[in-house]
Amino acid sequence: MAKKIKLLNKYAVVTGASKGLGYEYCKELLKKGYNIIGVARNASNLNNLKTEFVGQKIIAWNFDLSVFENNVELIKKCQDYDTEIFINNAGYGVWGFFTQSDVDQEMNMIELNIKSLHYLTKKMIIKFDEQGYGRVINVGSMAAFTPGPVFASYYASKAYVFSLGLAINTELKKTKSKARVLTVCPGPLKTDFWNRSSNQKEAKYKSTIKVMSTSTYAKKSLNTALKTNKKDYIVTGLTNKLVKKITKWAPLSITLSSVYKYQKNRK
Repeated sequence: MAKKIKLLNKYAVVTGASKGLGYEYCKELLKKGYNIIGVARNASNLNNLKTEFVGQKIIAWNFDLSVFENNVELIKKCQDYDTEIFINNAGYGVWGFFTQSDVDQEMNMIELNIKSLHYLTKKMIIKFDEQGYGRVINVGSMAAFTPGPVFASYYASKAYVFSLGLAINTELKKTKSKARVLTVCPGPLKTDFWNRSSNQKEAKYKSTIKVMSTSTYAKKSLNTALKTNKKDYIVTGLTNKLVKKITKWAPLSITLSSVYKYQKNRK
């Protein structure tokens, strides 16, 4: 017998919601009783959830957030909803040696991973601070903890997400705000992220690190992100926690060589 869902009559917004981690976050939020607004370049996949979550509102908005004006429009549309959660999940990477990777793709990635996230975080956390509740959850990465040879621009973009989130959340805690900005830092997940990053439609994903299922990561990271008032960032999984410790204490030259070898051999 299915567990009865206690409806909250509040909205959660998820960007990059059409598949992968964003889609799984939508499912978990629905299970927790939220109505959801899913945002993606093509968010039609979210309509599949309507048969499972009949008593809840599932709204799909088509926005390419790498186009800055669409972020402005998204914030305007959100004003009409009682929003409590905003997950900045939209993002992608550009894999390859820096001298060979496509600069136009990298600029588009920076628009989405950094500029879009920055704007949406700022606008939503101002709203949450004023209304006295709400939290922004920014999807960072284990890549935030070290530079990434052969994946340089992506790792750098996630370092920005990590640094920004920690600084904002510290401000909120110090000023006794009820709002929060949490940064979740996933390691490798079973999504098509790698295919897009490497510009291959059916690239075989290679990882020497244990890969967590996307649904498991969504459930565990979201549970922590919605409950904690003290944490600034969340690392989920024993393997990821071990990698975090190693990158903190190992000499940078060894870490860089390890990342270089890992990334170079992924294809």
